[in-house]
Amino acid sequence: METTQTDIPVQETSRPAWLDEASARRGGGGSTVLLRRVGVIGLVVAAIVVAVTLGPSWFSGTGNLPDIKLFEVSKRSFVVPLREQGELKSANVIDIRSELEGRATIIFLVAEGTRVSKGDLLVELASDQIDESIRDAEIKVAAAEAAHEAAVKELEILRDENASKVRKAQLALEMAKLALERYEAGEKIELEQDAKLALEKAKSVLQRDKDYLTDSEELYKQGYITKIELENDRFKAYEAEIELKKAELGLEVLETYTFPMDLREKQSDVQEAEKELDREWKSASASEAKAAADVAAKQSELQLVREKLVKLNDQKTKSKIFAPADGLVVYARSSRYYRSSEDEVKVGSQVHERQSLIELPDTSSMKVVIRVHEAQVEHLKEGLPATVQIEGVTGKTYTGKVAKIAVQPDSESRWLNPNLKQYETEVLLDGSFTELKPGTTAHVEVKLAELRDVLAVPVQSVFAKGGKYFVFADTSGGVEPKEVVMGLANNEFAEIKSGLAVGDQVYLALTDEMKLLLPDADDDEPDARPDVRVEP
Repeated sequence: METTQTDIPVQETSRPAWLDEASARRGGGGSTVLLRRVGVIGLVVAAIVVAVTLGPSWFSGTGNLPDIKLFEVSKRSFVVPLREQGELKSANVIDIRSELEGRATIIFLVAEGTRVSKGDLLVELASDQIDESIRDAEIKVAAAEAAHEAAVKELEILRDENASKVRKAQLALEMAKLALERYEAGEKIELEQDAKLALEKAKSVLQRDKDYLTDSEELYKQGYITKIELENDRFKAYEAEIELKKAELGLEVLETYTFPMDLREKQSDVQEAEKELDREWKSASASEAKAAADVAAKQSELQLVREKLVKLNDQKTKSKIFAPADGLVVYARSSRYYRSSEDEVKVGSQVHERQSLIELPDTSSMKVVIRVHEAQVEHLKEGLPATVQIEGVTGKTYTGKVAKIAVQPDSESRWLNPNLKQYETEVLLDGSFTELKPGTTAHVEVKLAELRDVLAVPVQSVFAKGGKYFVFADTSGGVEPKEVVMGLANNEFAEIKSGLAVGDQVYLALTDEMKLLLPDADDDEPDARPDVRVEP
């Protein structure tokens, strides 16, 4: 890029040492604030010196200015970079964790930095307690299986017994119904017929004996039979009359009492048989339900101890951790601000469940993690190109692009300095690699913007005061401070959006006397935040 010159030859001026020093202490993106603070201090000192030595004549612009180089404002094209230092990491990392419950002791650990293949043993955790638990669980499983088998057999026996009782009750009911039907359709009719037949027979016998008695009386009168024979015939007639009354009474008792009683008894037998059958059904159902519940309980208990045994065997398997893929072994480390000896991964140390033990990075794809100050992160976008230089790899520059920008500030940096807000940003390197190792320091330069044909001045010619930016222009009336609106900037040039024109002459260096020409800052005016970022 060319530099416009005035009558006095102008050379490209490097950034002032005090600005670099202050930026280094402040961190990336702090140059704007530093310019403002240093400018205010300079004004106070300069005011005292000028008031004593120069007098009022200089402020008219007629005093003798030191031999200060001028710069002619012109349109320029330049790149606005972001330079940060970060850590090289693998883009794809497999987190190896302990899956054992509780705490376990490491008894074998592969050496850090070892390149392992899929299936290689990485970590072995002590499993003596698990082995003892497995033996206890196997005993419990055997006992639970025996108890479950006994409960199943008892249920089968009970079902057979209940089925037999139910069949007997069903048979008794059928017999009672058949007895009732037989009585109503046969026995009752037969008894009734016998009683009626006996009555008719008694009537017939009585009528015959009466007729015979009549004949006997006539024969007795005529003297053919004796009185004894007559009395015998009279007794037979009386006897036949008694038999008739007995037959009539028997039929009446049969119809009035015997038939209803027998019928009620037969019907009662049927009802009792039905109730007995219902009782047997209910008893069988209840006893079988209880036995089935016992079987289910034994089955659940067996399932639980089996699952526990399976889990213990799984825990036994997990006591040895094998590499799920090829990679480079890197021990997991806790937060750099909270690291303690208890967190160190080594043989003999205890680890808890879900604790990270090893990171197995795939070094074929690498990224650099940097932390960007909040003043610069607003200009970052995913996909911006970047160049990377890695310490230990001389003479080689890698290319990449911004792949991820954190949404929230980094919590660790905020813990150390609450006023410092940095956003973790990932830059993904192009290509695949075999020689790079994670954890190496890397220097990243992200191309934030490429400005073309914009008004620009050297950054050392800009002065900040009260949230505003000024340059000192060389005019026909002398030195004149001009307020400007700045855009983006790098470590050489700052974009001027308004306040200057092409051809204006600005001073590259300032004196304390020139700073006194700036207007007083309004203390009540809020601090302005112009769109300017001077690269540290």
